[in-house]
Amino acid sequence: MEVFDEGEEDGDVYVFVVTGAGEGDLLALASRVATLPGVPAGSVAVVSNDGAEEFGLGRRVVRPLSAP
Repeated sequence: MEVFDEGEEDGDVYVFVVTGAGEGDLLALASRVATLPGVPAGSVAVVSNDGAEEFGLGRRVVRPLSAP
């Protein structure tokens, strides 16, 4: 897995692009990140691809999926 770039602010949220693995592995990583200190409640992962018409479009998945 690879963090594509530094996080960037988009409105009132911060966005990180993570790639290089299958969807299940990437969502598991997003769950682990969502439980780190300083990450606010209500984190979501957006499942998308580089063909998306607009940044942030895709299926939203609430994170963490379950408690660690």
